[in-house]
Formats: sequence, structure tokens, C-alpha cells
Amino acid sequence: MIDSNPEALEKQLRDLFKDALPDQAVYDIHAAMTLAKVLEGHGFTFQLKDLYPKSMTETGWRAVFSKDGVSFSADDPQSAMAVCRAAADAAALELDT
Repeated sequence: MIDSNPEALEKQLRDLFKDALPDQAVYDIHAAMTLAKVLEGHGFTFQLKDLYPKSMTETGWRAVFSKDGVSFSADDPQSAMAVCRAAADAAALELDT
């Protein structure tokens, strides 16, 4: 199970991605997008969707990685966390196979 605590998630990502994990990926969307590119290099497609595009008060993001007909998604109020949680799920399966 992927942790929603940023520090714990960062540790999980470090275990999965080693040196390919950009610094501050769970906090910085630019670093998280670099992580997404790493997975795209392994054959995943990636989408990031604003769940409340017209809201002035609510924020929510859905990140989705897909490969071979299997999708890994995560929703979070913070875009970087959504990307990292979905990336951790995708990478965990990729490393198990």
C-alpha cells in the first residue's frame, strides 16, 4: 500500500527509483513531472487531470499511469502528491514482474 504521508512516500519512492528520483518530488510538481518522464521511458503513458477546473475554492488532482491495459491512479489535493502516489503504485508493479 502506498503511503499518503509525504515523508513515508518519499522513502518508498527512493526505494523504488533509487537515484532516478528527483529531489523534492513529493512537494514540487516540476520534480514530480520529471519522475513521470522516468516512467514514460519505461513504456507508461501519463495523464494529470484537474478534478475541479472551475472551482475557486477546491483543489484536486488525479494522476494516471497506464501500461499494457493496466492503470494506476491516485487523487490528491496536491498535484505532486497525486503524481508520486500513482508513480509508486506503477513502479511497485513494474518491479514485481
